Amino acid sequence: MEKPMKSIPWMEFKKHLELYPELQLKFVYNNDQTIFPNYHITEFKLATIEAVDCGGNLDTWKEIILQVLEPKVNTETEAMSLGKIASIYAKVSNAISIPDQSILRIEFGNTSTAMRQYFVSEMKIDGSELVLSLMDGVPECKAKSSCGIPKSDENENGMTKENPKIEITSSSCCNPSGSKKTKESAGCC
Repeated sequence: MEKPMKSIPWMEFKKHLELYPELQLKFVYNNDQTIFPNYHITEFKLATIEAVDCGGNLDTWKEIILQVLEPKVNTETEAMSLGKIASIYAKVSNAISIPDQSILRIEFGNTSTAMRQYFVSEMKIDGSELVLSLMDGVPECKAKSSCGIPKSDENENGMTKENPKIEITSSSCCNPSGSKKTKESAGCC
């Protein structure tokens, strides 16, 4: 079975806020680049995702997105402490209720990287820092078994190494509908 792209759930991050208020939060992205330590968390965004995959399966989940602003100039300072983030969260939780199982995403961009949302692929304590490793997501087909997409090789992060070839079968959701004379290409895929 293929591994879907995973991100740290909110409750795991929140637990660290409570247990280690003295640690500083560090973000690592794109080949060991770090967000400047004088960053600012500008927003907590709670998103409800409602999706229907190409196999017709309905799915709903919540994501908590922390928007991080990196100043244009790197100031050598300590990064924000988990205690400070916990105090921000205390204010946020008076306005919105973040479910513990919400997927944690980090929204970030700077002068050399377009703003986008990253998955948190790893969270570890390193000395006086809690390090969040950020990773881009990749599209995935959640209905592979009914859609005709064969399993492909994956690396240790669950990302595919090659683009899969879609095989149209009579039971595939990608099977063109109608007779052979229609001009429709494939179904939902």
